[in-house]
Amino acid sequence: MKEAASPSTEPHQSRRFRSLRSKVFLPFLFLIVALSIAALYGSFHLAEDSFQNSADERLNATKEVIYREFKKQENILQTYAVIMQQFESLSERFHSEAEFGILQDRLFSTLEKSNISTTFYPADIRGLIQQNSLISLFDQVRRTDQPRFRYSNEFGGIPVLMVAAPIYIRGEISRILLLQTAMGETFLRNVTSVLNVTAALMSTDGKVIVESTPGVTKVPLTQAQIELIGSGQPLYLDHDINKDPERHLLCMIPLGKSDRIILSLGASLKATTEMQRATILRLMLVMSVVIVLGTIFYFRKISQVTNPAKELRNATEAISRGNLAYRIIDIGNDELGQIATSFNQMASDLENSYQERASHDIAAAVAIEEEKMRLALEKKERERDRVIHDLSTLQRESNALYQLNQAMTASIELNVMFDRILQGLSETLSCDHIVLLIYNSVEGTLEVERTSGLDAEVMSKVRFKLNQGITGEAAQSQRMIYVKNLAEDDRNLSYHGLIATRGSMISVPLVIKGRLVGAINLHKKQSNCFSASQQRLVQAIANQAAITVDNAQLQEKSRTLNNTDELTGLSNRRHFQEILKREVAQARRFSSIFSVIMCDIDGFLQHKLALGNIQSDALLRQVGQALLKNTRGVDLVSRFGNDQFTIMLPKTTKEGAIAASEKLRKQIHKEDFSSHIQSDLDFKVTLSFGVTEFPGDSKNIYELLNLADRALYAAKQDGSNCTVAWEGPAPGPE
Repeated sequence: MKEAASPSTEPHQSRRFRSLRSKVFLPFLFLIVALSIAALYGSFHLAEDSFQNSADERLNATKEVIYREFKKQENILQTYAVIMQQFESLSERFHSEAEFGILQDRLFSTLEKSNISTTFYPADIRGLIQQNSLISLFDQVRRTDQPRFRYSNEFGGIPVLMVAAPIYIRGEISRILLLQTAMGETFLRNVTSVLNVTAALMSTDGKVIVESTPGVTKVPLTQAQIELIGSGQPLYLDHDINKDPERHLLCMIPLGKSDRIILSLGASLKATTEMQRATILRLMLVMSVVIVLGTIFYFRKISQVTNPAKELRNATEAISRGNLAYRIIDIGNDELGQIATSFNQMASDLENSYQERASHDIAAAVAIEEEKMRLALEKKERERDRVIHDLSTLQRESNALYQLNQAMTASIELNVMFDRILQGLSETLSCDHIVLLIYNSVEGTLEVERTSGLDAEVMSKVRFKLNQGITGEAAQSQRMIYVKNLAEDDRNLSYHGLIATRGSMISVPLVIKGRLVGAINLHKKQSNCFSASQQRLVQAIANQAAITVDNAQLQEKSRTLNNTDELTGLSNRRHFQEILKREVAQARRFSSIFSVIMCDIDGFLQHKLALGNIQSDALLRQVGQALLKNTRGVDLVSRFGNDQFTIMLPKTTKEGAIAASEKLRKQIHKEDFSSHIQSDLDFKVTLSFGVTEFPGDSKNIYELLNLADRALYAAKQDGSNCTVAWEGPAPGPE
């Protein structure tokens, strides 16, 4: 009964809140005034910006067209320059071929049809021409060994875009190719006339090179503005000429990596200024009418809303106090009436379901916690799968690295080592091409040592200087370089044009303790084919390969030093005996023969007393080199004792060895060793020779050497400077 009486209190409540309209009116009034001012202000600036942006869009559109045309011509010139470089590099090989001449005519005809002039200059043009820009351009080409661009009007007054490229003959710059295409007033007029824009091209110091039309407004630039444009930022300037406003855009156009020009564009704002004023006046009039009509309509509608809103407020207050039995009296059939009906139904449902809500809330809370737990478990499972995948990948990489390491360390022979490195990399990473380069510290170049998937004979002459191409840069920086697409990388030299490379590439240097050993290039024909894990694996393999190659080189160098006589540079006695044992095994296997010559310097003790230790050592070196120079490449010359030398002649009879000894004896007798060792003493050097043959004289190498020594002793007894072959009785069984 108490709640039912609530509606009867409505008249009192209405009289209490009759100021609702005024409360709504005041904020609306302030809001409508603020919005009007903001709208007018924004419309004014929006119109102003719109017209200015229209001019800027025309300028930017013109800039983009001119920029693209320059880049298009730049790409065309660079492409033709590369073609001409390759063509000229092949001219020596195919200049006599008729087809080559036809191709040459077609190429120059194509250049003429493209309005590109072609000129060949000597590598150094100083004193031949007067154009300073061309002289400096050629100097850049010679310094960098790369094509360089230049835009100039020094050639007949017609501005041209040119590219200069070096022409190599046998690795040297023999000539410089200059390609030119006209890009002057006609070019600018064709681009700018459509958009009603004027244009000019200027040098980086602000001097005008060419204008689209005569009388283009020249915008003076300060040094700070030129530096801003040079940093790559466009510069917009407003300029008034006889009360005729103009909008200017200045930007920098790079030409390759060697030159830049400033593009100046201008657009008149006179017509847009008058249109802007008329548009703003009409806009202000329309907005004023809309605001007045909107205010009138608002006050009519607000009266229909305020009364039902009061009843809704009372209902919500009753429900908020816990009076779920409160119902709203029907207040109409509009949206507020529908809200009142829905509110009454809601209150009824709320009253009926109030008791059930607590249990539902508990069940919902449990379900939420279960869902959180399920999501947490799924997240843990995903993390576990990821860790398992990472561990599997790491295990595969470790196994591959271990197997490759085992293969590399299985032999210390450099040639075998190089082959196993390439084989292991090919099997592990499935590369299409692999190139192994070794660093030549004397010449400071990387030289191709082994290849996989490429013609070894073609690649054998490839050399890279440090910082030359991708390989040289990787070697100099001592860090791995990954190129996802070789076609998009300017550093790609395609192995000096010998091999057409494409796809992706990794160049990794072989470095040990900061010292460059070599480099490995890995190629795949598809782009972006090396994953992050493969890159890590390549780096790990390179580190191990550097250590292995360095160790093998050191061991080979040590082995060479152990087999070489320190004074004469010939084989030492131990190495001679090892080779002699191998030759005996070969002779026994194939039933062949060989001979041994033993010789020494006649009267060497007297020479040593006269010359001294240093000069006598020099004499030994000169005699050893004379023996080496006058023997065959297959013969082995070694220092056997103090002044004693031995020579092993494979597949040579005793008669042939005697003839070889006589040739050596006469040659030594003719030599003026006093001039070779820079001695003031005038003396002659002679040698005595002892000759034996295997197996005719002996089948035991030590006895064979002993017989040669005895034959040499007999030569000494016969007066020296002669040859004696062993003719004694045949030795007993071995």
